[in-house]
This record gives sequence, structure tokens and C-alpha cells, in this order.
Amino acid sequence: MAQEITMLRIKNSLTLLVLIGTMLSSSTSLADGLTDLQQALESLKGTTPISATLTNTFTEKRGEGNDLKEQQGSADILLADDGKGLQITYRKAILEVMEQEASLKSEDEDASTPTQDAVNNLEASELKSKLSAAANLLRFIQKAQYQGEEPGTCELGEVRLLNFDLPLEAVISNKKVRDYVKRFDGEYRIWIDEKGFPLKSEINFSGKGRAFIFFTMEAQAHTQTYYQVVGDRLVILDRKYHRAYDSSWDSSETRGEETLALDQPHQLTDNNLIAICETGEQPSRG
Repeated sequence: MAQEITMLRIKNSLTLLVLIGTMLSSSTSLADGLTDLQQALESLKGTTPISATLTNTFTEKRGEGNDLKEQQGSADILLADDGKGLQITYRKAILEVMEQEASLKSEDEDASTPTQDAVNNLEASELKSKLSAAANLLRFIQKAQYQGEEPGTCELGEVRLLNFDLPLEAVISNKKVRDYVKRFDGEYRIWIDEKGFPLKSEINFSGKGRAFIFFTMEAQAHTQTYYQVVGDRLVILDRKYHRAYDSSWDSSETRGEETLALDQPHQLTDNNLIAICETGEQPSRG
């Protein structure tokens, strides 16, 4: 009888040790969210063929009082990447509107060009990152200063929230421009799933600067981005932004949204659907 009790105690102890070991192993695997994020981004090489329509809409206010001008613009851009290179296509209707705006601008320099602005706001390098965002995101977090990880909540359940401080060079790449900035505060947050793949990110920053004696400027920005894994690509499905600045010579405020509609929605992976993180907000699919 005593031998049986001893064996039972040993068995229970071994079971407890295995359980503790499993818990510690799981805790260790989830302990370093930054490493998991970096490894996930490095695995997304961006070779899966993809095609989509990017819709860019914005509202801009410029000036004050009687000089206040407001314009709203929108443009659709067709994007495709078969792994050999990026193809950017503008529909004929968009090109015709841009030509009309150019003609009006030549007659009146104050004429609005909302469609041109909607197109020009998206450079080729930025369009490329819409379909393959992993490399840019990896470079960005390498510039940021990691502050730690905390649990978050999403529609899909528990997620992991990584917090970063943003140095000035992470936002402004031009060294000469940085010399004029006297105060800067920036933060970056990114939500990842249990494997480290990005779900959503937010950037907030504000700054104040002076050039010479006469010119001062204040700027602030907020950007919210939703990601999706498609094959071995990290695509940006939705990005909302708000930017404002006020200077000695001008002031403006811009709000906009860039929405990506995949031509083959079934390519979306089941384990990395859009998550509604923390705020309960879901991006518009257009």
C-alpha cells in the first residue's frame, strides 16, 4: 500500500513538472513579441502573384478665414505584381479628368486639381508597399525604440500589442529638415497575432520647429493601418490618416483613406483575417 502511494505521488509530481514545463515553454515563446514580429516579416518574401484596385480618397482644407479653400479628391489605381515587377494602371476616365484639371490649372493657378492630387499623393515606392509591406515595416521598426509588449483584444480573441517610441529620424528622413525641428514626440503601436504576423498599427506624432527667425511650424499626424497576409505577402488593406500643420506662411488639414480591394478575395488566409483591435473599429472595404 505504501509503495502504491509513493508511486502515485511520483506520477503526480511528474505530471506537475510536465505541466509547468509546458507553461514555461509557452510563456517563453510568447515573451518576445518583437522577435516574433521580425521573424514573421522576414518570412514574407512577397512573391505571390497578386492584383488589386487601390482607392485613394481625401479631403483637404488649406488656409484660414476668407482664404480657406477645401477640396475633395478620389482616384482608383489598378495594381498588379506577378513577382517580376509592379504594374500600375490608370483607367482612361481618370486620365481624362487629370487632363481637364491640368487645362484648368493652366488658365487659373488657383484651380483645384483633386484627382491629380489623389494620384500624386501616392508615389511608386508607396504603391509597391501596398502589395508587399513586410520589408518597409521591418526597416521602420528597426528605427523605432521598442518599449515592450502587453496583451490586447481583437474580434479574433487575444492578441499582442507592441509599443515603440518614435525618434525623429523614423519620421523625417531628410537630415537638413530635422535640424529645424526643436520638439518632437512620436509613438508607434502594432498589434500582432500569436505567430507574430501584423494585424494593425497606429502612428501618432507631433512636432514644432523654427527656420531662421521668421518661420515657425507645428505639425501632427495620426495614421491607422490594417494588414493582411496573402500567400507570402503582407498587404495593406486599409489605411486612414489625418495630418495637420500650421506655419508662418500656410496651414492645412488633410484626412484620407486608402483602401485595397483584391481581385481574388479568396486569397486571404483564414488564420490572419482583419482584426478589430481595441477600439472596435473595422476598416471600410469600399
